Amino acid sequence: MNSLKLFPRMVIVVGIAFVLSGAVAAGAGFYISNFVHAQLNAQAIVTPEDASIPNAPVNGIATALSMSEIIQHHAAASGNGLTYAQMGRFAVEGGDPAGTNSADAALKDANGAPVANGARNTQLTAAGLVTSLSLSAMALGASYAAIALGIGFLVLGVVIAGLGYALLGLITPEVAQKFGLHTVSP
Repeated sequence: MNSLKLFPRMVIVVGIAFVLSGAVAAGAGFYISNFVHAQLNAQAIVTPEDASIPNAPVNGIATALSMSEIIQHHAAASGNGLTYAQMGRFAVEGGDPAGTNSADAALKDANGAPVANGARNTQLTAAGLVTSLSLSAMALGASYAAIALGIGFLVLGVVIAGLGYALLGLITPEVAQKFGLHTVSP
């Protein structure tokens, strides 16, 4: 009879494990979501008027991606479509964003030192900002998935534990009597 009661108890334990893992996953998802939202809000970023979502505070997936796109657009315009890797480290006489990597061919400042390529520096800053905003959007999406998965595991765990308890009730007279069930004869 004891081995007959082992299976329903194991089912209850599995259900409880699902409930606990679901609670941990959902809790982690809520924590990450709150953390990323707080970080975005702390920066007080507002999308410009020419963004796909104009004049909106950047605090969620859509606004982070909108800001990311407009930063990339503005950076591409300032660099004539060239990427950071396609530009030289130094500025040239004519102001061409392509610049040069040769210190000898570079535009010189008052001290005779080569002048940094401003368009290249803009591209570097834009790349960092775009990456940061994109990762924020991705982290928010992953946190929402963790919350949904955690809630799913939690519900599944309750159902599994309930089934285990029902099975236990079918074979244990005390549990069966409590719920008005008839036990299965061994």
